[in-house]
Amino acid sequence: MNDNINRRPIHYLGSKLRILDFIGKNVDALEPTGGRVCDLFSGSGTVSTYFSMKRNVTAVDIQEYSRVLCSALLLPTSQVIESNDILYQLQASPHTAFLFSTFRDLLEYEENAICRCSEGSKECLYDIIENGSIANFEITNKCNSKMILCTILKETVDIIFTLNLNNSPAAMMLRHFGGLYFSYKQALWLDAILELTFSQSDDRKKNVMLAAALSTASSIVNTIGKQFAQPLQVISSNGKLKENLSTKITNDRSLDTLAIYAEWLSFYVSAKQPPCRQNIIIRDDFRVALKELRSSDVKIVYADPPYSRYHYSRYYHVLETMSLRDNPTISTTFPNQTQISRGVYRTNRHQSPFSIKSKAGKAFEQLFEGVSSIKVPLLLSYSPYPEKRASTPRMQTIDQLFTLAKQYYNSIEVVSPGEFQHSKLNSTDKNFEAVDDAELLLVCK
Repeated sequence: MNDNINRRPIHYLGSKLRILDFIGKNVDALEPTGGRVCDLFSGSGTVSTYFSMKRNVTAVDIQEYSRVLCSALLLPTSQVIESNDILYQLQASPHTAFLFSTFRDLLEYEENAICRCSEGSKECLYDIIENGSIANFEITNKCNSKMILCTILKETVDIIFTLNLNNSPAAMMLRHFGGLYFSYKQALWLDAILELTFSQSDDRKKNVMLAAALSTASSIVNTIGKQFAQPLQVISSNGKLKENLSTKITNDRSLDTLAIYAEWLSFYVSAKQPPCRQNIIIRDDFRVALKELRSSDVKIVYADPPYSRYHYSRYYHVLETMSLRDNPTISTTFPNQTQISRGVYRTNRHQSPFSIKSKAGKAFEQLFEGVSSIKVPLLLSYSPYPEKRASTPRMQTIDQLFTLAKQYYNSIEVVSPGEFQHSKLNSTDKNFEAVDDAELLLVCK
């Protein structure tokens, strides 16, 4: 495998990196001619990239961040993209200078808090994580900090409104995610990167630069498991600071955003596809995409839909917002309240029917029906669960899937790579007993 496959573009729940060869062998056994494969829920693009070493690929996903990653990895280009030139433009950009001069006082306060935390005084930095949401102050004009942070936030928000940045994506990463998922400084660098990225007229170059930004955000985010489901909880139920998190917090928030972006930029610039490949990227709902595929040359479909009640969009909403670079409305904790959601979620987050108990059965039926209408075999990746254990229940059991699949396919077989466990969040209330067969493939033909 080449470096494109060995390296995960982002930290991804349910990553198939360790069983790519197993998936590939089953695809080859089902469709031995080397024809086009459709990766129906392409996610981070890891599986699609693997497939592309041997076959033409159609990568499908409803999320924009997935389209960006797959485009950067799968679409070849004849244009020469110079990483050093991009980095020079970024550092010399007037917008970069504007951001860092405008929010100088906020950055100095944070830098002092990080230094004090590394020396053993955690209160200020923990206070930023707990109470330092600029977006929350913008909306509620409230701050629960008992330190000078409230004054700093008020001054910052006054500047934001004076410059009309509240109606612009120019400082969106700082306003929405700074202090919570990233340091304020890291968020500003991401804003600077996005400003330069979205000024590009060439789509290929824009995709490469944006993919590098997404990978950078995934690398530097200061959360458990490097996900975006919610910021760190730094205060215990007894009201005391969590001492064991201080090293992780200072390490993550001291990461050099620009240096990491340079590494990822180099990775994507050097990503090579075989010159004969004719890969296709589709951003759409799987049902719409399957109708489009009826007139395509797809010979086999690999599908890896969500399994549990946890919506994937909750774990990647920051990356989706970066990819859209809009100025989204933030959801509230409860309807008709002004207190924003702790994770600072978009109000229009995608809610997958596969993760909703009342809709999952119908969604899987539409999946089987849609693929069978193309008259090609289906390889369905699925993670079972033992119903008597405390693991996160799946919306459909393996028996229910069998029953649905039999309506559309003559032969259904279950194969397993043996013991394999998905990466999970590291909070003790979410980590349940793992099962030996934590991944199965339903071979439908």
